Amino acid sequence: MTPSPALSPLEKPLNIPILRVPFDAEDQKFLTEGLLEILASGGLTMGKHTKAFEEESAKAYGTPYAVATSNCTTALEIIFRAVGVRGGTVIVPTNTFMATAFAAHHAGAKIVFADCDPKTLCLTAKDVEKRLRPDTKAVVLVHIGGIITPEIEAIKALCDARKIALVEDCAHAHGSSYKGIKAGAWGIAGAFSYFPTKPLVSGEGGLITTKDQALFEKAMMLRNHGKNPKLGNRISEMGNNWRMSELTALVALQQTRKADKLFADRKREAAFYDKALAGTPGIEFLSIPKGLDTTYYKYVLFLKPGFDRAALKKLLKEEYKVSLTGEVYDYPAHKEPVWANNPGAALNCGESFPGAEEAAARQWARSSGSGRCAASTSRTRCSSRTSTRPSPRSRRRSTRSSRRSSTSTTAAT
Repeated sequence: MTPSPALSPLEKPLNIPILRVPFDAEDQKFLTEGLLEILASGGLTMGKHTKAFEEESAKAYGTPYAVATSNCTTALEIIFRAVGVRGGTVIVPTNTFMATAFAAHHAGAKIVFADCDPKTLCLTAKDVEKRLRPDTKAVVLVHIGGIITPEIEAIKALCDARKIALVEDCAHAHGSSYKGIKAGAWGIAGAFSYFPTKPLVSGEGGLITTKDQALFEKAMMLRNHGKNPKLGNRISEMGNNWRMSELTALVALQQTRKADKLFADRKREAAFYDKALAGTPGIEFLSIPKGLDTTYYKYVLFLKPGFDRAALKKLLKEEYKVSLTGEVYDYPAHKEPVWANNPGAALNCGESFPGAEEAAARQWARSSGSGRCAASTSRTRCSSRTSTRPSPRSRRRSTRSSRRSSTSTTAAT
């Protein structure tokens, strides 16, 4: 069995945290003043900061409309409800966080899982096409790690020809673009997350982007208990309380205004790792498609077959105080036990998804944007010195071990 790659020589400890969300003096001043203004006004929800966040986000993502929501999962559910998936099926990548599938399920659809390209973690047009059914209502593209599939135009053409809604799960992809078009502007609508691990954060929070006026108007009603402003706020939709608070919107607004700097920090950190890890035996880089500008939600690598992921993560954590995040993702969604407990909710869990299963077994990831890499590791170099010699069964155990060691924060979408 091939030994795991190691980084040597390294300063000990490096003390690189799993996550650090920076709020500088400018941020603190803006947020403090804004908080006092909100408290003085008494308007804690659906106020001017929410409106400003929506307007500035729509402009940033290249869509005429944006709707702030309580989180990304509710943003997805609103989109699915608005396009009308109830009674049909929705094609969902099995390489995604479960919230993508849950949102479609709660909107009344059955799930059909699709495989990914193990080199890019993205759906392929060929696999999507073979999963299309007469009752397919939507196809979901999940921009894993901030990577927009290079086959998005072909997948969009498949959907357009059949009048199937193309929905983007952009939870990882704030600011990412392909051929100059931003994530969230390719399909009928996109859903963004502002969870603390994401490229832009607000603690919790979500956002819908769309070019479709009818979807926008319905989304605005659904997030506010179905109230219809054209009917004097009478209830015309089966909505819910999916609103964003003014406090959350305040943080999201400041992040949106500093997005260019935050994205540049992530790109600079990724470039550092690219250089530092170049030539390391046992490591393969995630394939970045030509024409893609990614903001690196996470810095994703692959270990070549036979290398021990769990042993490497353990070494980095215990010896160097370097914390890696959960993978994207360590279990394909079709393998989660929830489907056996809810028969019929997903239709093809018994199938094989070799691309996603390969990616889950070999990838490892680190949160981008921590601001710790260059300062702490500028004098490191990469080598292939042996760190552990895994047992024959260690590779099968590694996924389970890394899952148990991940914190709830990094596992969330």
